[in-house]
Amino acid sequence: MLQRVQTVYMLASVVAILMMLLFPLATFQTPEATLKLTAVGLENLTDGTSVMGWSIFGIIVVMLLVPLIAIFLFKKRWVQFRFLLFAAILNLLYFGLYFYECHNYTVMIQNGLVVNAEVQVLYNYLMLAMPALGIFCNVMAMRGVLHDIMLLKSLERLR
Repeated sequence: MLQRVQTVYMLASVVAILMMLLFPLATFQTPEATLKLTAVGLENLTDGTSVMGWSIFGIIVVMLLVPLIAIFLFKKRWVQFRFLLFAAILNLLYFGLYFYECHNYTVMIQNGLVVNAEVQVLYNYLMLAMPALGIFCNVMAMRGVLHDIMLLKSLERLR
């Protein structure tokens, strides 16, 4: 199981997604406050209040679990391939959800916290690169799984 190259790619994908749970995803700056977007919501760094937002946390947890489960499906290669494809699609969907939530938080800050204030969004580009790294690792793992499937098919022909 661990001697396969695709397992290393799946573990790298898990580590990349795990980093998104640990580090801030974006920062919102207004003239009166600075807010930090994390996986579990929006934290006001000025007064310590927070707003919970579970949509980003939910998709990150699913993005984390799917390649982790796929590691243990090494005997069912087609199921493993489908799990990895689903993980890559989830990583793509994360980008859309991320920018949608950033827009929603910007509108919420403008309407609720500081009325008609200009909100500057500072994206954490390293955390934006993590889902892209996850997509790359999942695609490379899918290639490895397909290679194993083709190798086993060729061995069956020799029998």
